[in-house]
Amino acid sequence: MNDLARHDLDRLLSSGLEVNSTNHTPGPLDQPAIKNILNQVSGQLTVRGQGVLNGRMDVSGVGGKTWTDLGTFHGARRRVLKPVTPGLIYLLQFCAPGGSTCQSPWSNPVSIMAT
Repeated sequence: MNDLARHDLDRLLSSGLEVNSTNHTPGPLDQPAIKNILNQVSGQLTVRGQGVLNGRMDVSGVGGKTWTDLGTFHGARRRVLKPVTPGLIYLLQFCAPGGSTCQSPWSNPVSIMAT
């Protein structure tokens, strides 16, 4: 199929194939984003993020006045944070470790009150 598409990206994509880069040079990572935070279960928050190409997600959160590293997770774009204290406002943001600068910029922070 590659011979048929040559350098025609539209034709390649219309074939159902995906484009893969052979470039393995590290570059800076894009800024990730928090898509939403689900607050459906008392004592836990579910963070859904938009990850970045070639990056993992590190989540940090603050409840009260101290930032807490909530760990690194691979592959998933969702992280359940528990236990959280009902009534406390949490400010969450994440970054993606990797790339030529060692990590992406931090996502914009999002605040939510835990139930």
